[in-house]
Amino acid sequence: MSKNFTRRQFLFTSAATAVGAALAACAQPAAPAAPVATEPTAVPAAPDAPAAPAAPTAPEPTAVPVEPEAANEAPMLAEMVADGTLPPLEERLPVNPLVLAPIHGIGAYGGTLRTFSNNLGNHWEECQYGHSALRWIDDGLGIEPGHVETWTANADNTEWTLNFRKGLKWSDGEPCTVDDVLFWWEDLVKNPDHSDAPPDFGSAGGELAEFIKVDDYTLTIKYVQPSPLTAKRLAMWVNGGIGPRWITPKHYMEQFHPKYNDAVTDYEELDQKILWRQNPDCPTLTSWMCESYEPGTARAWVRNPYYYAVDTEGNQLPYIDRLDEIQVEDAEVQKLTIMQGGVDYIHFHRLALADVGVMQENQDQGDYEVRFWDSGSGTGQMYFWNHDVEDENLRALYRDPTFKRAISHAVDRATIQRVVYYNTGFPTSGSMSPKAIEFNFNDEAREIFAKQRDAYVEYDPEKAMAMLDEIGMVDVDGDGWRELPDGSKYELRVDIQADAAKEPLSVLEIVTQNWNDIGLNVVVNQIPPAEFAPTWNNGQLQFRTNWEVGDGPDHLLYPSWVVPNEPERWAPLCGRRLQYLGTETAEQQKDMSPWERQPPRFNDDERDLIGEAVWKLQEIYEEAKIEVDEIKRMSMVWDMINIHVDEGPFYMGTVANYPRIVFVSNKLTNVPQREELALGGFVNPWIIPYPAVVNPETYSFK
Repeated sequence: MSKNFTRRQFLFTSAATAVGAALAACAQPAAPAAPVATEPTAVPAAPDAPAAPAAPTAPEPTAVPVEPEAANEAPMLAEMVADGTLPPLEERLPVNPLVLAPIHGIGAYGGTLRTFSNNLGNHWEECQYGHSALRWIDDGLGIEPGHVETWTANADNTEWTLNFRKGLKWSDGEPCTVDDVLFWWEDLVKNPDHSDAPPDFGSAGGELAEFIKVDDYTLTIKYVQPSPLTAKRLAMWVNGGIGPRWITPKHYMEQFHPKYNDAVTDYEELDQKILWRQNPDCPTLTSWMCESYEPGTARAWVRNPYYYAVDTEGNQLPYIDRLDEIQVEDAEVQKLTIMQGGVDYIHFHRLALADVGVMQENQDQGDYEVRFWDSGSGTGQMYFWNHDVEDENLRALYRDPTFKRAISHAVDRATIQRVVYYNTGFPTSGSMSPKAIEFNFNDEAREIFAKQRDAYVEYDPEKAMAMLDEIGMVDVDGDGWRELPDGSKYELRVDIQADAAKEPLSVLEIVTQNWNDIGLNVVVNQIPPAEFAPTWNNGQLQFRTNWEVGDGPDHLLYPSWVVPNEPERWAPLCGRRLQYLGTETAEQQKDMSPWERQPPRFNDDERDLIGEAVWKLQEIYEEAKIEVDEIKRMSMVWDMINIHVDEGPFYMGTVANYPRIVFVSNKLTNVPQREELALGGFVNPWIIPYPAVVNPETYSFK
């Protein structure tokens, strides 16, 4: 149980000195190695806020509406209007376009932005907010209109009315109306033969919402219980990509749907044609539309002539004509591509903080700038126990707060911060994103954050060993490793995907040494990626890494780290219990072992198996998600956080809010610097879609 670093760790630590100097010059100020109960520098203090109104309404417009006849357009579109292949701009824009303010000034039309993708999946798709009804702004501090112009809710939030922009059009010029939402809802989501699942805003009280067409541009969503988070959920993700589709062009898609075309018998072709990111024929609402797609090679995007946004002087967006996106999987090839000047903008890449030094050395050669936006991570690389592992002895251990706190106190986060994160971010026990509203709302919120951040962050191996002794985990047979309290052999098995990247492996190397040092025999269990999720979800794995917690801006929008509500995180069978609550499935297979049920899950009458802490979390969550008063809702979230601290932890963080590296061509403008972002950036969670929230349609070549 040596406490000496390996040679690789020593060399890695030495390299950190050089790279850390580069990061110190450009990134956020580093938090001190020893955590203190103060607010992190990356999250500005928010003033005490008044209680939210019971009936939310859309904010007032932030810019003067632009008259379509006063708007200007890109030269490439003006030429098409002149030769009669495109209608005039006033016929293409809605009555009231969305107004977006460029961060540095009015841009110039033209140019092709070059970028790459790891796999030509949905990366650039996630950069465009066009399909979304509403948009997050200011790193999740606010919501503004998207293609929905205004919205209101009744007093108890059981009825929401959304008003679409009149005159809104798809990229092929066809009208976009409420019918396009109803096609998605009625013919895909509610269709038992199709796979589109209802989103969070699609149900309440265990029943699907009713989508009611008032007229072509007015939609009412009616729930059987209050749904106070509807507006926030409509701003989550980028609709049509990782998030729910929400809206899809009925006039194009119905030809592939059996209901509308008798020649069609299944949904195989529909499911391909609906992917607008790779089907140039599928109309879109985004600023750029797919022009060509070569799987595994390249994709070209071209401006949407019907895009519904303009700048503050009435110029139709986007400024940039085209995007060229190539597939580059290998991290070394990605580095060379950037250093040789082959990229104008990228933040979806495989590069790590260890690469910053060489990337900064080559900035002049590649004519780019290395920038840093806050990741918003609440954990950095993190670890979590399987609360529902099938083995009874292990389940008791992984639910024992003393054991979990002991191994947290054994982790040398200061070394992880220095070696892996180059003295950026700050040590943490682990929490949701430090940017979340529940941590920044007022002084009480900031105290709650400090409590969770610092709960078990202290590096104290002696304390950790004493805690393990306390629960009877001692070295019984004298081989140098601790046994389980009943004297049986124990291996701290860390489950990880076989294709894990450099960062989680680097952190794992340090924590393995830390846990070895307190007498725990760590075994790394690498699993083929395709097998990992189903094995974990069925309660068969033990203790995992290669993930992080970054979610916000509201804990309840994507609450799975706070409360088990699905099987992918720290309590898979408890999560499935909540998932199937009130369904026929919940009443079936009761005479079987929870791990043999299909799917594996606990039932309501198995409260002992669920555990009191999870039971309380799930009860609070069920109440909180229908609570109309935002202050009461936030207080319920604080109650759940206190359970995590007082009866947990249920997951363990290392270093929070490290920076994300962004590469920006020197020829590009209107791409914000970190200090121009409301909270310094909130990049990692998909539900705050970066860079969509900073309006890439306003990016411009100088």
